[in-house]
Amino acid sequence: MTDSKQYFSTIAPKWDELRAGYFTEAMRDDAIARAGLPPSAVVADVGTGTGFVLQGLLPHAGRLVGFDASAEMLAVARANLASHAHVELRQAEGEALPADTGAFDAVFANMYLHHAPDPARAIDEMVRILKPGGRLVITDLDAHDQEWMHSEMADHWLGFPREDVRHWFHAAGLQDVTVDDAAGACTSQSPTDETVALSVFLALGTKRT
Repeated sequence: MTDSKQYFSTIAPKWDELRAGYFTEAMRDDAIARAGLPPSAVVADVGTGTGFVLQGLLPHAGRLVGFDASAEMLAVARANLASHAHVELRQAEGEALPADTGAFDAVFANMYLHHAPDPARAIDEMVRILKPGGRLVITDLDAHDQEWMHSEMADHWLGFPREDVRHWFHAAGLQDVTVDDAAGACTSQSPTDETVALSVFLALGTKRT
């Protein structure tokens, strides 16, 4: 399996161009709309990469914090978001976020979970930093059989069964959990130049008050 940090370090300058083929603004914006953010929300984005989700959140939040383990990806994110004073970027592993407990109205994670060594622990950490009544919003791949993604794209997991995601959300202390179809698919080219379209789920849950 390719090391995730090494992969994103190498791919960072090209990521915005590549990402456009994997997941779209329509998918991101649908997830944001379904989150039901309060006015002037304080929102975190875990695995922010070059800031794609943060860019969509700009008009919907009073303060934004993006977390990512890759310094190279964050460097691109800083350039992309340099003119927005209400955005902060922090380098951190997703399972140990440098943020206070109960700090955020919502936490997003787009295509991050399948890179996490321990998805349940990563979800627990995202829930920790949520305020009571706050919303966790995850978009990621359904379970699939594209083994080449381990080596070519540094994917730790080949997506997830939706029932596993529901279980992790409930176990982390979330209620009103839904795991539904996201708005679109994740499309990529295999090493044999086959176009592969993988289904994506949108998982939502609310932290108990």
